[in-house]
Amino acid sequence: MCGIAGSTHTDPDLLGRMAAAMAHRGPDARGLWHDGPVGLAHARLAIIDLSPGGAQPMASPCGRWVIVFNGEIYNHAALRAELEATGELFASASDTEVLLRLLMRQGRDGLHRLIGMFAFALWDRCERSLLLGRDRLGVKPLVWGRLPDGGIAFASEIDTLRRQPGLDLSLDGQALSDYLACLYVPAPRTMHAGIAKLEPGHWLLWQDGRVEQGCWWAPAYDGGRRISLDEAAEEVLPLLDSAVRLRMVADVEVGCFLSGGIDSSVIAALMSRAAAQAGAPPVRSFTMTFDEPAYDERAAARAVAAHVGSIHAELPAHPRVAEHLDRMVQAFGEPFGNPTALLIHDLSTSARRHLKVALVGDGGDEVFAGYPRHQGGLLAERYRAVVPAPLRALAGWAAALIPESSAGRHSWRRAREFLTAGTLPADQMYASWVEYFDPEERRRLLRLAEAPERPLARLYRQAPSPSALDAMQQTDLLSFLPGNLLSYGDAMSMAVALELRHPFLDHRLIECVGHMAAATRFEGGKKAILKAVARRLLPAAIVDRPKLGFNPPMGMWLKTDLKAMVAERLTPERMAALGLEWAPVARLLAEHQGGRRDHALKVWSLLVLESWGRSQGI
Repeated sequence: MCGIAGSTHTDPDLLGRMAAAMAHRGPDARGLWHDGPVGLAHARLAIIDLSPGGAQPMASPCGRWVIVFNGEIYNHAALRAELEATGELFASASDTEVLLRLLMRQGRDGLHRLIGMFAFALWDRCERSLLLGRDRLGVKPLVWGRLPDGGIAFASEIDTLRRQPGLDLSLDGQALSDYLACLYVPAPRTMHAGIAKLEPGHWLLWQDGRVEQGCWWAPAYDGGRRISLDEAAEEVLPLLDSAVRLRMVADVEVGCFLSGGIDSSVIAALMSRAAAQAGAPPVRSFTMTFDEPAYDERAAARAVAAHVGSIHAELPAHPRVAEHLDRMVQAFGEPFGNPTALLIHDLSTSARRHLKVALVGDGGDEVFAGYPRHQGGLLAERYRAVVPAPLRALAGWAAALIPESSAGRHSWRRAREFLTAGTLPADQMYASWVEYFDPEERRRLLRLAEAPERPLARLYRQAPSPSALDAMQQTDLLSFLPGNLLSYGDAMSMAVALELRHPFLDHRLIECVGHMAAATRFEGGKKAILKAVARRLLPAAIVDRPKLGFNPPMGMWLKTDLKAMVAERLTPERMAALGLEWAPVARLLAEHQGGRRDHALKVWSLLVLESWGRSQGI
């Protein structure tokens, strides 16, 4: 796990500054390499092969190819054995060298052989070409931009890439609108017009000033295999067990984040079983606690830790985490409006005192259909089929009067959102549930002539299956997961040099579940298959407990501890500087402070935007 950067037009001093900017991602070593104007930089967090043999940039024995790589290739041992059988002789025990030799022999086709998370750049000195690649689900970030001379530059982080002269750093207006909709900037855009995200499962080839891009893998939720839950569990459990065991391989200690929910509990159980079978010490687990009962899962996490025998630690959350707002914005390099990022930073900071690697349950909801919107989408199919459009329209009008809570209880809000979306097409309905500032709000905020499109509705329409559940999960895996969960997981953990690993994002598992029928995935309710697996590992009381989710009580914090920050930063002058109309913001603040609506995430996203604006001199 590391930070990488490079350019087809750079100099040693600039490259050194880019490497220094990534020191938090890789504090163990730093490496630079040059070939004329082409340069590669690497900041190393040593996880596999702690010796100097794993140092990067790494060149092939013949000197033709040079690679910088961020991530882990979990099946590197098996690939190494295959390559050795064909005559390859390795100089290190690192997975970087395995990736280098594989790409030398198979080129882009070799990507399909990988089980892992990665972002890499491979320079071919003979062809004078630069190949960039990103893992299937987008666990590891990679951003790039065009240079005035026709070249390109790239980095793991936007803040690092901004150090490269010649990039267009002007504000991308579409990205700003998309941010207000999603609370993150969906790929391939960033807030800078001249910087783009390489999309998950994509490659990019630069040669002689030309850029070519392609998709080498994408999820496919088009399930047609109707099997029983027992049969599904029989298929999924060994795949998940393999995914966990592969992600426990490291030359440093590995622990886990444990919330007490089913996702992290299954991972903790499988980790503990694997450790016991290997005669290894008990795994370490970490959870965050809250004073607000609606958010706190410490009792459940303690019960899981006791059952699996992990060495458990708790970290209390407090509004003080918001003091890290400006630091968080720097880590992302652009606005990011999900406040859970702050919790991950605190949790990562605590865990990093004990270890370098932690397994997490991210992806469980996307892979196994665990969100309320998945249940809502299936219910909406029946609702639209049974209830006439005029009655649905009337229900939507009445639903606008439904109150809601800012104390962590979302039932009334979800009921209102379901009924108000009842007359919308499926793609617009889904987008209305997962987007925040709706098109009309964004039109008023940004002073647009007409309401902009919903960015996630566009992605929903591209899903390969007409099934509502298939389309929702497919869209989640291509948008919410990489743009939101994985983005904050990487940025906040790597800010303190902690590596997070994601067993639920093993592509073998996703491909298996994606081909199962929607009826099997949702038989009896959310996460039917994962619950069937969990019952083989955990007590029923743990499996059947209600899901809380890992979120801070931002609604209450904004009205109490963070009220002064809101008043200081969200002002007519600051909103005008960002190009936002003040009246809609004032209305939003009044409704939230008055308890008429829970606008916590919208308010927080504006605070983040204001902080980013100041960091850019706006």
